[in-house]
This record gives sequence, structure tokens and C-alpha cells, in this order.
Amino acid sequence: VRGRFVATGMSRLVSALVLFLLAGCASFPFESPTYFRSRAAAVMDVFPASIGLGYGVGGSFKATAIFHGGVSVYPTHSRRYGYDDRLFYGAWSEMSAGMPWSFWVDEYYQLPAALPLGEEGFADRGVPLLYRWQSFRDAPSGEGSGDLYSEPVLRQWGRHPSVARETTGAFGLPAIRRRIDYIDLNRLQGDPDPLTSAGAPNRATLWEARRGGRRLPISWGEFEVDIFAGFFGARIGFRPLEFVDLFLGLGGVDIVGDDLPVPGVLEASSND
Repeated sequence: VRGRFVATGMSRLVSALVLFLLAGCASFPFESPTYFRSRAAAVMDVFPASIGLGYGVGGSFKATAIFHGGVSVYPTHSRRYGYDDRLFYGAWSEMSAGMPWSFWVDEYYQLPAALPLGEEGFADRGVPLLYRWQSFRDAPSGEGSGDLYSEPVLRQWGRHPSVARETTGAFGLPAIRRRIDYIDLNRLQGDPDPLTSAGAPNRATLWEARRGGRRLPISWGEFEVDIFAGFFGARIGFRPLEFVDLFLGLGGVDIVGDDLPVPGVLEASSND
């Protein structure tokens, strides 16, 4: 009797969920031009995965943003292809270091200085068990992609700086992710006309990386395994909350609030 009651309850719950999704899907996909793009992005949010080509030996794990760490025979330097989140996807450069290299990665790679003065330093919250640097070149018009290095580079030349961030964390301490800012040294040193020449095709400047201090959001419920052996590495993750969001999103419910916005339409004025 008890088993029959449980089975009946489960069947009713499944039926209710199916009816809910059918009711939402009956009209919502055809009303929103970004519905299918949002669903595709949601699938990648559930299972972020990438491969890396480079060199190094090591591995890391993540069980939520609190419990994570890694071990490195040598820090991994790679060009990665895949999906990490909605900012880093496609291809990017990355350096990752676990124990024991993560203990002195700040001195070994000369990470950017803190800015402004007084911001917490690299190891103020304890020695990290895992450090990860990620960057890709931001060239909105396709010009001057430049070379990208997997390790941190304090100064680089070009029209546009890289988009870069660093992530640190230790087992039992919440991970910290910071954006790396780039300062235009030409402007600081008295470029005679920095504003009008900023968009010139032949203009380039010298950028210096600084740790800006602004924290970036992280996924608190992410599970991840990352292995790099020799010249090849692979990473796979799973985000349970995004899985729920993917399922409910089929019916038009966005509990995470990350669906792509619907493009605005300019309506003609009655006076035109």
C-alpha cells in the first residue's frame, strides 16, 4: 500500500510537471526570439567543458566554491577550447597551478600589483591551493589580435588589452575571482592626444596589468574535474542549479535570471 501511494504521488508530480512544460512551450518559444539561444546557453551552463593544448602536468577538483584544490608536478600552460562560462568560451589562454607551485606562484610569475593601494594582497586570505589565470584578446573590430601568453604578462603592446581574470581558492575557503585591469601607460605619461587618437587604426599603446580589486561572480554550486598530462588536458564540470534552470526554462521559467534579453524594437512615432 505504501509503495502504491508513493508511486501514485510521483506519477502525479511528473504529470503536473509535464503539463506545466507543455503549457509554457505552447506559446513561449514562438513569442521570444531568444528562446532557443537561451536554451542552448543553458545546456552549456550545466556542463561546462573544455580541452587544453600546451604543456604541464597536474590536476584539480572543485566541489562547490568552498572545497577545491589541485596538485601540479609543473604548472599547466595551455590554449583552451570550449566553454567555461558566458564570458570565457571559444578559445582562451590559461595558466593553472596547484600544490606546491601555488604556494609561490605570486613570486614566480610576478602577478599584477594590487590597485588601489590598501586592497588585500594575493595571500591575505591564506596560501591558495589552486590558482588559475585566464585571458583572451579583446579586439572588437577584428584588428590587432596580437599574441596571447598562457602565463601572466604584466605589460603588453596593442590597440586593445586582453580580457583577463584570476581565480584563487583553498580547501574550506570560498574562492575569489578578480578581474585584471589594464592601464594605458601612454596616457599616464602624457600622450599629447589620447582621446582623439584612441580609435585610429594605426594607434597602439602599452598596457600594464593591475589587480583592480573588483570581485567577479563565481558559481557557488559547481563541481569540476580538471586533468592535464604532458601536452593535453581536459576539464568537465556540472552545475546542479543550472540543470534545474535548464529544465524549468523549457516552460519559460528563468530562476537564475540569465536568459538572453529580447532585443528592443523601435516603434515609429505618430508624428513621423
